[in-house]
Amino acid sequence: MEEYLKAVIEQIRCKNVRPYVERELRDHLEDQINDNIASGMDKDEAVRAAVKDMGDPIETGIALDRVHRPSIAWGMIALVFVISIAAALIHFAIASGAEGSVYNQSSKTMIMFGAGFLVMLAIYFVDYTHVARFSKLIALCLIGLCIYARMFGTYINGAQLWVRAFFIDINVEAVMMLYVPVFAGILYKYRNGRATSNKRHSAVFDLIKILFWMIVPVFFVMQMPALVTALMMLISMLTLLTIATSKGWFKVSKPIAITSIWGVFVGLPVIGSVVMFFGNGLADYQKARLVAFFTGSGEANYLTNVLRNVAVSCRLYGSNGVDASITIPEYNSAYVLSYISITYGLIAGILIACALAALIAIVFGISLKQKNQLGMLMGCGCGMVLLVTTFINIFQNLGWFPPSRTFLPLMSSGGSYIIVTYILIGIVLSIYKYKSIYPKHVSVDYKIL
Repeated sequence: MEEYLKAVIEQIRCKNVRPYVERELRDHLEDQINDNIASGMDKDEAVRAAVKDMGDPIETGIALDRVHRPSIAWGMIALVFVISIAAALIHFAIASGAEGSVYNQSSKTMIMFGAGFLVMLAIYFVDYTHVARFSKLIALCLIGLCIYARMFGTYINGAQLWVRAFFIDINVEAVMMLYVPVFAGILYKYRNGRATSNKRHSAVFDLIKILFWMIVPVFFVMQMPALVTALMMLISMLTLLTIATSKGWFKVSKPIAITSIWGVFVGLPVIGSVVMFFGNGLADYQKARLVAFFTGSGEANYLTNVLRNVAVSCRLYGSNGVDASITIPEYNSAYVLSYISITYGLIAGILIACALAALIAIVFGISLKQKNQLGMLMGCGCGMVLLVTTFINIFQNLGWFPPSRTFLPLMSSGGSYIIVTYILIGIVLSIYKYKSIYPKHVSVDYKIL
């Protein structure tokens, strides 16, 4: 039997799948051997008969190799490439008619799109299960980076967002979005009490530890302050926890657990926001923006009114005659969608939004179809980041969301945001790559020597 298994496994080129195929074949052979013995054969005869029934090992191995091979999501790569080219052309047009910081940002952005695309392809070749295997260590590093930024980061408009590493400025607010797929790996480690060797622990205690991994990074991101990113992280991680709970990963009452989690974490942000608003948790400019947005008055509400007017005054195609560079601030970053609609027409803006919606739909489609539960949850985490950030940015451009630091994935300037977006997409490509390789569950344990 061992020689047969060895001959079959040698035909499979993907080394990652070999242990799982060997285990499945071994279980099948052992079941068949036991059936043969039960029918009256001796052990040696039962083994020979079971191996013979499996067929030629070379042919069997070649057939399994055709089934269990890496896959490439060409359609998704093509869509990302088209969006990236469109974004590069838009920023080329912005840079050609701009000066100063806007020129520098958009000029660098064109380069960052190319670099980001290469990073995405590099991530494709990384096994996504490694993220889950070292998820707690990665999470601690991200939390540590957040704390470092809070203590030693560079102030920009009252927020400590930037740190310098090897002459490179890193936007920690952008990097913290990677915490969401990492959190998916942490959740996977805790399924069915697998994160601890103590079998007497309760599922409720596991959920408490999971909530710790969720609350701590959100708290530190809020302290920057980066409220929109904290909100995005919270919503995304709550969604992942809901999916994991509904899948039965934790031995608790599903309706009670899901209702309690959402009840607490929908109420706490409201209470926390009120406390931060009336305390010292928000910068003065943030308080002014919120008051202006909800009261519809004040100088800080000027931008919201401009955005609302822009949304209804754009022509279907072509410029509406308004100079976006004068009318709208940050027109190459947070409000790039408004710039596109003003300069090229409403149809252009809608096409960009539809392209991003199609990309997000593909991400969720790939994730939800995964046989492997880790890939499913991690892919949904990447999708949630893209979904929530896209919706918030579009709502902000329409004047339906208070002015804040947001970005439109694959379109807004900002090197850190661009690279992080491509990393998220690369993770999804890696998940798709192994869709026919990994079984429902994989081992993500690791030992520190």
